[in-house]
Amino acid sequence: MTDPVESGSVPRRNIRLVVSYDGRRFHGWQRQPEPILTVQGCLEQAICRVVGHPVTVNGTGRTDAGVHALGQGANFRTTNLAIPLDSLRRAADSKCPGDIAILSAREAPDDFHASISALGKTYRYRIHVAPAKPAMLAGRVYHCPVPLDVDLMADAAARLVGRHDFRGFASSAEQRQDTRRTIRRCTASAHGDEVHVTVSGDGFLYKMVRNITGTLIEIGRGRWGPERIDLLLASRDRRDGGPTALPGGLYLVSVLYPDGETGVAGGD
Repeated sequence: MTDPVESGSVPRRNIRLVVSYDGRRFHGWQRQPEPILTVQGCLEQAICRVVGHPVTVNGTGRTDAGVHALGQGANFRTTNLAIPLDSLRRAADSKCPGDIAILSAREAPDDFHASISALGKTYRYRIHVAPAKPAMLAGRVYHCPVPLDVDLMADAAARLVGRHDFRGFASSAEQRQDTRRTIRRCTASAHGDEVHVTVSGDGFLYKMVRNITGTLIEIGRGRWGPERIDLLLASRDRRDGGPTALPGGLYLVSVLYPDGETGVAGGD
């Protein structure tokens, strides 16, 4: 049976959200059968309680279990035309668990879709470099117990900028046939005890950023030189790359839309 809200057969509003969450408790973004906890499922339950009917919350990206977001884009449609946007945002936010925050809400054209309308995304991976693991940051950073040569990592990262076939950085579970993507920015930079890998592009393959990071870490440790990136882009063979970095250090920072970003990458 067709959902009248989604089909547009009744008057409705399309509400565009920016959402932040700590991904440690969640089995990723995508809704799953109860009692499996997901970000999409929690958002839909919270918003349903406010607008008075079931909703489908579309996200820009289906982040994996343990991955965080600072500026995830989302949207949903509602037939509730009476609640002011700010009241709707505050009420829905108050009904979300403490590790999900609805940062903003505004009306969007009916054809806006958080994923389809996106032009690109920015991710950041946080690597904590210290002999002892950072107990207070568990699940929020990746711990590297040995020093990293950030200059070598930055040299390697810059080689990823441009349009390339990134098959060599994709998980074996990647199903898409076209593995070409455009990376607009890729940097590695030091921030106190952390090294941040920041990647902006028009799209990403499954586990691509985590595989890029794992390879950059191996380069920073001195296992390979920066030219390893050139080899991977040429061979398209995942076996030529480093291990997949753990999910806890990865953040979806912002999403690029035609009218601007959902958040500011900043700093790096």
